[in-house]
Amino acid sequence: MRDFWARERLLRHIGERHDTDDVSRIVEIAKTAGYLDQSGQLTELGKHLAREKFERDEKSRVADADHGTGTFILQVQRHSGTA
Repeated sequence: MRDFWARERLLRHIGERHDTDDVSRIVEIAKTAGYLDQSGQLTELGKHLAREKFERDEKSRVADADHGTGTFILQVQRHSGTA
């Protein structure tokens, strides 16, 4: 099941990078780049890229969440007159 979600993440990433939602085109790009084998399964390179993409997305999400929370707290403090 982990490979399913890794493949999904990778294909979404490729679609975004190539500005397309044509699944056949995305799969063909992934195969040409060596991320998927001829049967459509992730290669080791594809697994590595999906892992890297997930880790970058997680770091970005956490940073955005931390930034958003801090901004919200600051705004509440200013509104209540404590800042």
